[in-house]
Amino acid sequence: MLKIIFPTRPGTHDVVLETSAGELARCTVHLPQTPAAAAPLVLVLHYGGEPSGFYGRPLLEMLATGAWRELGAVLVAPVAAGGDWSLPRNTALALDLLQAAQDHYATAPTKRVVLGYSMGAMGVWHLLSRVPDLFAAAVPLAGPPPPMLPPLVLRTPVHAINSRADRLFPAQETAAVIATLAAGGAPAQLTLLDGIDHHAFGAFAPSLARLLPWLNGCCAAVEPPA
Repeated sequence: MLKIIFPTRPGTHDVVLETSAGELARCTVHLPQTPAAAAPLVLVLHYGGEPSGFYGRPLLEMLATGAWRELGAVLVAPVAAGGDWSLPRNTALALDLLQAAQDHYATAPTKRVVLGYSMGAMGVWHLLSRVPDLFAAAVPLAGPPPPMLPPLVLRTPVHAINSRADRLFPAQETAAVIATLAAGGAPAQLTLLDGIDHHAFGAFAPSLARLLPWLNGCCAAVEPPA
């Protein structure tokens, strides 16, 4: 069980927590000005590199909190040790934080969303392979599934967004995976953009905002557990 004191005031807050393994970890939590009843809960997975400070905060602030303000969601952005979300300790941190936030803020268990950029997008695909029924929707940005990911039985609706100008993770990699999944009947789709460099992640905000009707539909379509 995580040891964490969650913020109570609206806004964006940096929080230090203790994991179930007794290690210190970091996360950023955003609370909406007017929280919705049974609000959605968004897990934000940061890009790669050697994380320092509250590494997920820029992604949360420059993309999610603006583009998805109308969701009225609680957002949590943990910091992965070493930057790789597929490491067991980082997977556990992300899932434990998601559950702790849901319990504390009474968010809707049928309205969980995961968003990730670059290495975080790979983390999204990794989580979908580990917990295929946990999320109502998944949005991997500028990153393909990890090369060693086993064949994926996709049940969570996925909308990937990639740029054709991305030289680090060419869009063709993601496009091929999405095409294969969609051909098999999986709820997978892709938006391709032009002219956005891999490191210009803020430029993805307008495309994220255009996903709001899709997100709302995904959250409304999930039946609550019996």
